[in-house]
Amino acid sequence: MPKNPNFSYEEYDRFSLDETNDAECLTECRFRKHDLQILLEVLNPAALQIYSNAIAEKGAALHNCFRFVDSLILRPVCRPGEHQRVIYNAHKRVHALKCQCVALPNGLIGNLYGPVEGRKHDTGMLADSGLLQDLQRFANSPAGNPFCLYGDPACPHRIYLQTLFRNRALTAPMIAFNQSMSTVRESVEWLFNDIVNYFKFMDFKKNQKLALVV
Repeated sequence: MPKNPNFSYEEYDRFSLDETNDAECLTECRFRKHDLQILLEVLNPAALQIYSNAIAEKGAALHNCFRFVDSLILRPVCRPGEHQRVIYNAHKRVHALKCQCVALPNGLIGNLYGPVEGRKHDTGMLADSGLLQDLQRFANSPAGNPFCLYGDPACPHRIYLQTLFRNRALTAPMIAFNQSMSTVRESVEWLFNDIVNYFKFMDFKKNQKLALVV
């Protein structure tokens, strides 16, 4: 049996909001259907400009960064009886599931992908999520200038996705850039802590079991 079994995600029916009633949406997604209109209002180009201005005012070196992305919302789970290597994260040395989250300055989650198996690399999860393609389509100002995300060191460097300088010999401006962006990026960690505080069961490892439904 291969070490990396193929999980056929594509065989599941695609989620359709039109076919989901309000009660199902609240149960499965923790929000009501009409609340989605709020996301339309907070993700339009004018709102992205407000976010980037707010981040720049806090001392960020990037003046077109409107939100932060983190690929390490890693939650430990109970060790499964089968396919243990698939969800084992060697870096943290724990069996876990991970998600990719984009946090907005107003405290909302603008994009969430996952969960995926704990051993999956951040760059692979980024590619599977299609986030970069969505940014190219929608993250532009009315004048056509690109907005960008700021990610952790594991993220690739792109026009729409910026990260810190990783040169072996950093110049003074590079060090100042890294420090300014690291300071404002701390807000994404606050959001993750809020989620765990609101949903305490997520922090109880022994109750996070996989493959309970056949």
